[in-house]
Amino acid sequence: MNNILNSIKQFFLKFKLKNFTFKKSLKYGFFLATFLFLSFFIAIYFGYFGRVPTNKEIQLFQNMEASEVYSADNILLYRFDKENRINIPYDSIPKHLVNALIATEDARFFEHSGVDIKSLFRVLVKTIIMRDKSSGGGSTITQQLVKNYFPRKSHRFFSTPINKLEEMVAAYKLEQHFTKEQLIEFYFNTVPFGQSAFGLESASQRFFSTTASKLTIEQSAVLVGMLKASYTYNPVKFPEASKKRRNIVLNLMKEAEFISQKEEDSISDLPIITKEKRLVRHVGKAKYFTEYVRTEMKKWLEENKKPSGKNYDLYKDGLKIYTTLNYEMQQYAEKSVAKQLKKLQQEFDYEWRGEEPWKDVPVVLENAIKNSSRYKRLKEKGISEANIRANFNTEIPMKIFTWNGDKQVTMSPLDSIKHYLKHLHAGFIAIEPQTGHIKAYVGGISEQHFQYDHIKTKRQVGSTFKPFVYTAAIEKGVSPCDMYPNILIKYPQYEDWEPKNSDWIYGGEFSVWGALANSTNTVTVQLMEKAGLKNIINLATKMGIETKLPEIGSLSLGTAELSLLEMARAYTTFPNYGLPVHEVSIVKIINREGVELPTFPEVKNKNVYSEQTAEIMVQMLEKVITNGTAASLRYDYGLYNDLGGKTGTSQSQADGWFFGFTSNLVTGSWVGAENPSIHFRSMDKGQGSHTALPINGDFLRSLNNNPSFKYYLNGNFKKPSKEVLKLYDCLSRKGVPSPKKDTLDIVIDSLAIDPSTIVLDSIQPNN
Repeated sequence: MNNILNSIKQFFLKFKLKNFTFKKSLKYGFFLATFLFLSFFIAIYFGYFGRVPTNKEIQLFQNMEASEVYSADNILLYRFDKENRINIPYDSIPKHLVNALIATEDARFFEHSGVDIKSLFRVLVKTIIMRDKSSGGGSTITQQLVKNYFPRKSHRFFSTPINKLEEMVAAYKLEQHFTKEQLIEFYFNTVPFGQSAFGLESASQRFFSTTASKLTIEQSAVLVGMLKASYTYNPVKFPEASKKRRNIVLNLMKEAEFISQKEEDSISDLPIITKEKRLVRHVGKAKYFTEYVRTEMKKWLEENKKPSGKNYDLYKDGLKIYTTLNYEMQQYAEKSVAKQLKKLQQEFDYEWRGEEPWKDVPVVLENAIKNSSRYKRLKEKGISEANIRANFNTEIPMKIFTWNGDKQVTMSPLDSIKHYLKHLHAGFIAIEPQTGHIKAYVGGISEQHFQYDHIKTKRQVGSTFKPFVYTAAIEKGVSPCDMYPNILIKYPQYEDWEPKNSDWIYGGEFSVWGALANSTNTVTVQLMEKAGLKNIINLATKMGIETKLPEIGSLSLGTAELSLLEMARAYTTFPNYGLPVHEVSIVKIINREGVELPTFPEVKNKNVYSEQTAEIMVQMLEKVITNGTAASLRYDYGLYNDLGGKTGTSQSQADGWFFGFTSNLVTGSWVGAENPSIHFRSMDKGQGSHTALPINGDFLRSLNNNPSFKYYLNGNFKKPSKEVLKLYDCLSRKGVPSPKKDTLDIVIDSLAIDPSTIVLDSIQPNN
């Protein structure tokens, strides 16, 4: 090794002393520079700097195209586009527009192979050496296409040479795989024209209210002129500058012999005439659902790749995503939510008239102020707290949401926050229990004003959790006719917790089915003890509850915070007779070539409780509707089909719930304010049977009145086995006492009230 180093040293010493001449230094310098440049170029060619597309990617090069989401009834719900772009074929581009582009941007377009060597030398000599900026940039149309499609990256001091060389390499590759006409099509569909107009078709509509195919020569020249600087030569903002630039384009067209001198003279005198058209982005339908689909697609995109080996891009690759949502059912759902929430908001405002719902918890308002984007923005600017508060109390014009439509008002930001804090919100979902297909999905009251999806929000579920307790108890051998005392009991294992009924009535006994129908807390907790808390948690998890459940006694009464989605998932086990199903939103994905791509693998489940338990629970939950807290589904909405369900209300009426099911559909709804501290004052107005149940009732009635959807209500529950029917024969069962008349029965008798008209719900008071 030392010998080698000494030899090299001697060589350079000899070179330095004997062979060093100016001529040789130039020669070696030239070879060294050439070697370095070639190495640099090769590194770029093979993507060392990470931007040059591979040959495989080039072969699959396509126009950027938004992916589209369709409903099950083939309605376009949403386009995932970041830009206002409408792609058109080459045949829709006028010949004079193509000529204008070539004359202005790339006169030798049909002669070169992506890189114009003559233009490069012109730039080198005139622009760099002679400092003549009027000589142009030297980039071909193909290079500009690469620049538009593959955004430049920063490489610090070497950004310009690296990016330029990358664009040359990519342009050359593109020219090897596509015709000149295809490249023109790609270019015009990609190039931005400013003012939210991306691509030729959008620009034609934006500035001239016409389609690209109908553009005149002068209009074409205006648009091509804008390519140099879309803002500076905007024909709407700067008509004179745009006219001068247009005439330069016309002159270049004349020099290239695309138009005659006479044509140039006649057109050059014409004024710039624009006809503006505001480009409206695709707003979309069922946006809470399509946002849910986007999150599902995010998982899919991570696991599926294009033939090029790269991941699909939802905003560029033109996927067609077919979903399970039925848009007509979705419209019924949205109308039902709006109708009920408008009514509830009036009742809520009346209950709190003259007072603020957060008066006992002022921190709610304070947190809302500090969590607002306005407060955070002012804080980041270093504005003092006093000045921020002054800003919040200064009235300004704004548009606010009301149930009578958006309203233009002059209001302080503080009053705006108070306005929105008072609003009640809702979520609703409908799922086919056999397939898991989501048929309707309403995540809130206004997609425009409230982006928070309440189908995925976690809130206390109240008595809608009780069916899990009863299912576990039935699995442990409890019978629907077993009797339990309606008495207050302290549970030392839960720190002397003493659960109370929402109606504060005690005494007598309840059968198991009667306790569920009337949502009796005292009996539910006794059944929890019978079933075992761990067994209940395990069963609920198997049924579809993904949230970790707390091992506390009050869990049996619904103090766990769960989402509408996972609760609806768990309720599918009832019409499925013990078989859980995972929800499905996407059934088919097709790429732009029409090839169907793999979707999500089917989740296969096993029964989580016995068929006999399932039959008993379906009968018990049906009695909740015929004899219990959900009886209004019958007499208010005329639904006399086979129906099961359960109402629920959380502490202080903060959350109202209802889950219902037929043999072919599960529906669930939640109602409450965004902050649980804001709620109805009275149990009468705030209970789930009054807030959430009517959404389901109105939706199901709409389905029932439409022959196309009778399938979802006409199916009958499975006829119970003889053994199950015998278990329900409470009076004839040997050794089982007949139900005693309890306090509730005495009250009903004394008032001469029809029991079916009494709607009670239960909450878990603070204990």
